Amino acid sequence: MRFTRAGRASLAAVSGLAVAVLAAACTSSGSSTTTTATAHLEKTNLVIGSLPVVDTAGLFLAEQNGYFQQAGLNVKIEPIAVSTQAIPDLEKGTVDVVAGANYVSFFQADETKHLNLKVVADGQSCAPDTFEVLSLPGTGINSAKDLAHKRIAVNVKANIQTLLTNTALQTAGVNSASVTYVQVPFPKMGAALKAHQVDAISVVEPFITENELGLGAQPVMSTCIGPTATFPISGYFSTSTFLQKYPNTAHAFQQALNRGQALADSSRSDVEEIMPHYIKGLTPNQAAVVNLGQFPTSLDQTHLQRVASAMFSGHLVPANFSVGPLLFH
Repeated sequence: MRFTRAGRASLAAVSGLAVAVLAAACTSSGSSTTTTATAHLEKTNLVIGSLPVVDTAGLFLAEQNGYFQQAGLNVKIEPIAVSTQAIPDLEKGTVDVVAGANYVSFFQADETKHLNLKVVADGQSCAPDTFEVLSLPGTGINSAKDLAHKRIAVNVKANIQTLLTNTALQTAGVNSASVTYVQVPFPKMGAALKAHQVDAISVVEPFITENELGLGAQPVMSTCIGPTATFPISGYFSTSTFLQKYPNTAHAFQQALNRGQALADSSRSDVEEIMPHYIKGLTPNQAAVVNLGQFPTSLDQTHLQRVASAMFSGHLVPANFSVGPLLFH
């Protein structure tokens, strides 16, 4: 089973993709918002802890095009390796916003540790070509039903990958409890698959393309179709303390970022151009074949509540967990 991938015809000219990149697709939920710096800004200097991933393209486009400056803000973007590791910096106030934060991890952290986190902006949602399960040819694993009783590599257990994969399996009539998840970092999944340490791998872009080209791995199923289509993946988080103290500043940041999101959502060429500037090791040719979805330009409670529903199904949050109080409007 194959899935259509943007730019597939040009992939043969690409030898591989930088393993430092984690790409996720996204869905739009609004139109461009014009930023105006009419309100009094309580502070003008902001530190944004950002993952160097496709999810944060809107942030870097907003910076490059001067949208933050036009809003009266001086934004400093600090690279971070793992979004949850920036939570202590959020609490201390050395980082004002975390960009590209995994919704599942941050919602769970807020629920279990009562951190009073807030979603400032939506980042990305998945698309079929960016969340897939792959296997090697000749293994007899060609569809979802062939994954029953198999070992599937995931980057992190009990998180977004397992939630989406379980849903896709159940939709295909496969008992997700029959699957064994094995934790393997994205860059090492290809080697684990080749060594038959796992039977399949759950990967995101650019590791999908990398393993297809390098190993001849083939798609078994997309984990972002049907009930999980356009599933929210990541967003921009801050703390209630920051937002209560600097509401006008936060709104100005939100509006300027939404302009960057709108540009990312409407212009693939701009996203391709900006990614190599902040994603280490990604070349322009490689950026040209990374699959993109859409970048939301507003916070949609119904859309983001899908994450909470999936987390409840995965026993990660209680049934009454609502994202509404976590959204900054």
